[in-house]
Amino acid sequence: MAKSVEVKSVAVSGEDKKGNPVFEAQGSLGGVEFVARTIQYNGEPIFKLQEDGSHRKMSASKFGRGDRIAVARACKAMRLQLFGEGTKAAVEPELATGETTELKAS
Repeated sequence: MAKSVEVKSVAVSGEDKKGNPVFEAQGSLGGVEFVARTIQYNGEPIFKLQEDGSHRKMSASKFGRGDRIAVARACKAMRLQLFGEGTKAAVEPELATGETTELKAS
């Protein structure tokens, strides 16, 4: 049976040594709470599940390979939805492309 992944929040929690943003996600996997943080891999932030404050190798983790993949995928989707490719929350434009407005002082 497939476990459901629910990502409750994704936020920028700081920067790594090279100045890249570190994202932190919180959520649940089949009712088990999780925290996932990003590392840089080939220039792209990827999510790693955290257990007791650090990433554990497979043999020492309570999460299986499929669990890790499902969580990383869900966290990435939420990160892209909230932040796009940047680190600031995505903002919808108020004007259409090419549309202009005139400003006047009162």
